[in-house]
Amino acid sequence: MFNFTKKWQNILLLSLSCLCFSLPSVAAERINIIWQSLRLTLEVNSLEQFADEGVINQELDFYLQTAGLDDEQRKSLREILVIQYPIDGVQLSKFLNTPTGEILLERLGILVSLPGGRNGKYLLRGALIQAALDKEKGFSLINILRYLATDIQLNVDEIQKTLDYQQRLALATNSLTKNASEISNKKITESNIDYTNIPDIRKQGKYGFNPVKIIKLTDQNRQRTFDLHLYQPKNRQPQKTPVIIVSHGLASHPNDFSSLGKQLASYGFLVAIPQHIGSDQQQLENMLNGYSRELYDLQEFINRPLDITYVLDELERRNKQEFNNRLSLDKVGVIGHSFGGYTALSVAGATWDFQNIKNYCNRQVWEANLSMLLQCQTLDLPKQEYNFRDSRVAAIAIINPVNSVIFGSQGLSKIDIPIIISAGTNDPATPPIIEQIRTFAWVKSEDKYLFVMEGQAHFLNPPEQNNQINNLINLLVDFKNVDDNLFTTYNNTKSIAFLKFHIAENNDYELYLYPSYWQQISDENYPIYWLDKSAVNELVNTYNRFKPAAIPTLSPN
Repeated sequence: MFNFTKKWQNILLLSLSCLCFSLPSVAAERINIIWQSLRLTLEVNSLEQFADEGVINQELDFYLQTAGLDDEQRKSLREILVIQYPIDGVQLSKFLNTPTGEILLERLGILVSLPGGRNGKYLLRGALIQAALDKEKGFSLINILRYLATDIQLNVDEIQKTLDYQQRLALATNSLTKNASEISNKKITESNIDYTNIPDIRKQGKYGFNPVKIIKLTDQNRQRTFDLHLYQPKNRQPQKTPVIIVSHGLASHPNDFSSLGKQLASYGFLVAIPQHIGSDQQQLENMLNGYSRELYDLQEFINRPLDITYVLDELERRNKQEFNNRLSLDKVGVIGHSFGGYTALSVAGATWDFQNIKNYCNRQVWEANLSMLLQCQTLDLPKQEYNFRDSRVAAIAIINPVNSVIFGSQGLSKIDIPIIISAGTNDPATPPIIEQIRTFAWVKSEDKYLFVMEGQAHFLNPPEQNNQINNLINLLVDFKNVDDNLFTTYNNTKSIAFLKFHIAENNDYELYLYPSYWQQISDENYPIYWLDKSAVNELVNTYNRFKPAAIPTLSPN
């Protein structure tokens, strides 16, 4: 039987949730709530009086009672209205005027429109910036409300879909974590490996490492000059030196991978880390300081994989004179984080699928996947074949990769080399159930692994060096990350195990590619799970069970 009271309670709670979660969801005088053929109105003054004085007038009391909010929930709602966030208004203005910021506003403007349904992005941008610039009352939900210049319309049908997607994502992520734990534990019970007498690869390797060497490279064909950070073994090894290229993420820098570079060098690798100008930390600073209107240069989708190929070409040119012809360059590994994960997949052979990009990006409501803000911008690039495969790349290790929409099933199915995909259960930028599970299912590699880290939230290190980024992140998610040192240890260790086996061809390291090893070294507060291709079908079933109806069913390639 249709439960009228329960239905209205859900609708009102959804609307209030939207008000409190996405921030710009109120109007200067009235909030118009549109749901199917129904129209509700809430005066802004009612919320202001509640926020400022704690007074609930008759109008607001009707909504709160209908929504079934008890005294504790009403108290929480008031706190949400008045809490202030330390956002720099000038820097927020610069971000919201970037192409990425405009796409974000466009998506929010679908949920929160002008009366009549016109997108509310410009209204939202003005209110957000003015509230952030207000030194007295600050950047709070109630102050954003005060700065909205006209009434707005909450489009509840779209809000319902958005919140449904978020709820599905949360449930699916919990199920993914449970699946990963169960599959991993089953594998552990089947193994009889004794790890008590094997080397601890969390420690520095026997070859040591030299201080980082930074060289400046210029690709004349692209008129592109960038730094290359090189980490090399200190002690000579009898065989040729295997090579690893590392691709950093958006707004990052080669220095962020210094620990990884040193650790890999101590195990006999030469590690080369190019600075991807146009999508690095300097580009972010340029945007925040007003020297650029872009968070990143859209051409970076093309330039990043070309940087990897150019670095390999340059190492080949320098091999004889600078490295005594000791570099092994016909079988190299690539590590990539986030945007760098896209880069690694590109040089491994993944190709773009513009039809897939259109199908996902033209939807009225997106999945809860912040990386769509980057991937959907590729629709502004020329529609042509993009294939950056470099035959020298023989294995890749990707961490929180941006990838599933731009490549799709067809593009990712081109990859058949060994791959390890690292996913974090707290990742709002590239959610594992969306970005990593699709990739794990679609790549055709016989040697493919999924490395699931509980608590990891996309960033290799919390962005404490830029408080504005940290504050913006905290608006979107309850930002918590695995302890820096612990995650660094996990990342360095899995990289050594995977690359020593698949690139250096040292069979002694196969022992480290089993769940039992990772159970042994896991922190009980942040367990990690190592899965192989046998887990694909169960994870695919989890994805299909929780996916929204509008999203295609996932099938392994």
